Amino acid sequence: MRNAFFLSLFALIAVFHGYSQNVATGAPTVMENYIRRTPVLKVLKDFETKYGMTLKYDSAALEGFTYEGLFFSAPVEVAFERVCTEVKGMSCYVDDEGVYCVVPTENLPRNRTNLENKRYDGDVSRRNLTVTGRIKDQTNGEFLPFATVQVEGHPTVAATTNNDGYFTLYNVPSDKETLVFKYLGYETQYFYLSPEINVLNLFVELQPAVKALDEIEVVAKREDVLKIPELSIGIIQTTAAKIADLPALGEKDLFRTFQLMPGISASNESSAGMYVRGGTPDQNLVLYDGFTIYHQEHLMGVFSAFNTNAIKDVQLHKGGFDAKYGGRLSSVMEIVGKTGNDKTFNAGGDAGFLGFNAYAETPFGNEKGSFFIAGRRSFQSFMYDKFTSVYSESSASMGGGGPGGRFNMRNSEKPESYFYDLNAKLTYNPSKRDIVSLSFFNGEDVLDNSREDFGSSSLTGGITDHSNWGNIGGSLKWSRNRDGKFYSNVLASFSKYYSLRDRSNSTTATSGPTAVMFDMNTGEENNLWDYSIKLDNEYKLNGRNKLEFGLNYSGYKIDYRYSQSDTFNILDMRSVGNLLSAYAQDRWTLSERLSILPGVRLSYYDVTSRPYAEPRFQAFYKAGGSNINLKASAGYYYQFVNRIVREDISAGSRDIWLLSDNEGVPVSSAMHLIAGASYETKDFLFDVEAYRKQLHNLSEYTLRFAPSFIDNAGYQEFFYTGKGYSQGIDFLVQKKYGKLTGWIGYTFGQTRYNFPVYGDGYFPANQDVTHEFKTVVTYKPVRDLTLSASWIYATGKPFTEPIGAYTLTTPSNGQMNFIIVDKKNNARYPDYHRLDLLAKYDLSFIKGIKSSVSVSLFNVYDHVNVWYREYSFDQSVGITETNINLLGFTPNVTFSIQLK
Repeated sequence: MRNAFFLSLFALIAVFHGYSQNVATGAPTVMENYIRRTPVLKVLKDFETKYGMTLKYDSAALEGFTYEGLFFSAPVEVAFERVCTEVKGMSCYVDDEGVYCVVPTENLPRNRTNLENKRYDGDVSRRNLTVTGRIKDQTNGEFLPFATVQVEGHPTVAATTNNDGYFTLYNVPSDKETLVFKYLGYETQYFYLSPEINVLNLFVELQPAVKALDEIEVVAKREDVLKIPELSIGIIQTTAAKIADLPALGEKDLFRTFQLMPGISASNESSAGMYVRGGTPDQNLVLYDGFTIYHQEHLMGVFSAFNTNAIKDVQLHKGGFDAKYGGRLSSVMEIVGKTGNDKTFNAGGDAGFLGFNAYAETPFGNEKGSFFIAGRRSFQSFMYDKFTSVYSESSASMGGGGPGGRFNMRNSEKPESYFYDLNAKLTYNPSKRDIVSLSFFNGEDVLDNSREDFGSSSLTGGITDHSNWGNIGGSLKWSRNRDGKFYSNVLASFSKYYSLRDRSNSTTATSGPTAVMFDMNTGEENNLWDYSIKLDNEYKLNGRNKLEFGLNYSGYKIDYRYSQSDTFNILDMRSVGNLLSAYAQDRWTLSERLSILPGVRLSYYDVTSRPYAEPRFQAFYKAGGSNINLKASAGYYYQFVNRIVREDISAGSRDIWLLSDNEGVPVSSAMHLIAGASYETKDFLFDVEAYRKQLHNLSEYTLRFAPSFIDNAGYQEFFYTGKGYSQGIDFLVQKKYGKLTGWIGYTFGQTRYNFPVYGDGYFPANQDVTHEFKTVVTYKPVRDLTLSASWIYATGKPFTEPIGAYTLTTPSNGQMNFIIVDKKNNARYPDYHRLDLLAKYDLSFIKGIKSSVSVSLFNVYDHVNVWYREYSFDQSVGITETNINLLGFTPNVTFSIQLK
């Protein structure tokens, strides 16, 4: 009792002293007595309502935390920091807006540990530092490629991590600076240097962005789905986690997401391939963990071949790409696959009306390694049949316009088909400087378009029609960070594209007592093998120069056979080629405002026995302040492996991969010229780029001008060579942060080809779109709900319209109808537009397990978009025109689940 009396007396004196001091100075102080395990939520609410603090926290996450303590005239921040340090399992940090955030310790971003890493206010002991380190995901240990690190207040002192998450930051002014770490979809992290910190081996773990908190608390800021990196030209970056927030046709899709950006056509609904600034999909170099993927579509072009659950990061270069990349005319997409969780086992998956996919990841070797595997397979449902019915109806007897000619006859039977893909990756870190990874990819489509009868009493029999096509590949990579300045990796890879079709027609025609049997079959097979070895090096000379140089060898083998009746080969081509390339470039910062990237790529192609030089140049200038960037690029590009369109009016067009030989298929080339500017604030980005591509030695194969029968020796005379150009301008306005984010994009473009076989002068290419407008909006009204919408408008694509027809009588008194066409692509289809919606709700019905349900609506107002047109002729009615339309209103529901 006596002790309690003195304690109460002491408390009374202290309170009175604090009160008198507060009156005298006007400084707010905390006078509270929290006893009997007071809930932390009440304590935090006191700091907000009584003492005017602005805090961020998730009430549900802090439920159950308690605090006991007594404050006598303590300064507010001192008292708050005491609460943060004394509550077991709870931590606090200051975010990039200067606001205190309160989280469970397990959710605390590394290097901002419970307010311990504070700004250093002492004297400087080191100047002009070089800081090196690695950035990883806090939750699963995966490295973060293409993340940025910058010195606060010094925008030119910045660096970007490489594919393995390593960075080197030169010319850091002193050891009391603040480093800012950013990555798309993650919280911006601040790290305060001090004399005690070893700056040569920083290990930084970023935390995925905190989702919007409930309505009572402050809402954390949110970064947009797509990002245009600073000091870049034509580059767009995204992560797989962000793709799920956008509307999609059936399921989240990598290529469809990029199609929503300016410069990438979104009106090619029948193809998930990318038409970048007037280019075609085969002119894009698509790298998955360093090896080339040649076939990038599923379900006759509806979906891309990449499972977003297996992807960590993606960068797309729309043009003007640097000397590190070669072999393509249009663009480069670099996909980095997930390495897997090196902390704990995790699994998850998605299921919808089109199919399902699942993945699993696990660590091994005491967190030195990880293994990741993901698989996806479609199944036939009402929605899947809706897609295939569109394409089965798209094949006319006059040749069809369906993707790759997979369907080439109308029938009432449903084709049977499915697709699957498999991704796997094994990663091991034998030391802090070494990473060894083994990656694998396999994607395949299988189609059975067979039918048993023709619906006619005079024709009986059946057609057997089997096709399968896909890509299989893998890579083994060893990366080494030698001393923070010199980084190198060696990669050995293989990739195989294959396409097979076997079609046979056994028909019995009955006319009275006479029956005539017809037995005809056609076969088509295309195989491409690519074996490559790459050596890439980065050497940072100093804060102004980063040298990049390397070697690349690729060995190609391509077979193509197109035959009838097993014995008659219309085309039988086999080719082998070797390509040896070397490149060098220097990322050179000339001043705080001006930086350049000169480079050159030299190649030797043994098929043509000659070298090829590809100079490249990029320049960036900061004008009128740090928010305005001017940019320009020029470069020359060659392509040695080409996908040729085999135009065949009678049997349908198909795509063929062939090696250039400078005879029937010459080595194609392009010259890129790009100039643009961007203005960026904290919340908005304004970007504009003008471009022109001059194209030479384009190839096309057509039987339009061929006689009825040709022998194999004469196939090359039906390859035709042309030239072309593509030019235009891209505009982008993007809102990056807040509950409401999105962008508006517009492209004005022209793509023109000149093939003398079609006549004099230039004509619009098949993929030419003059105007294309896109708007994307994402809104997060409450914590667990994401709403998004996209609207696309594009002027119609060109096509060749007939101008007449006639009938000939054969010697046997039969009649044959012929349609006369005008100049190639002399008309255009109607304008294309559609609205897509998505609602995604994050579920929390099982504690510790993440799950969500998404409802997507494609083409909400059911607009009729024309895919292509068919024409038929009858003397009694003349020419009949039939529109083959794309998909109308299409809903889908997807359920996703993840253990951690």
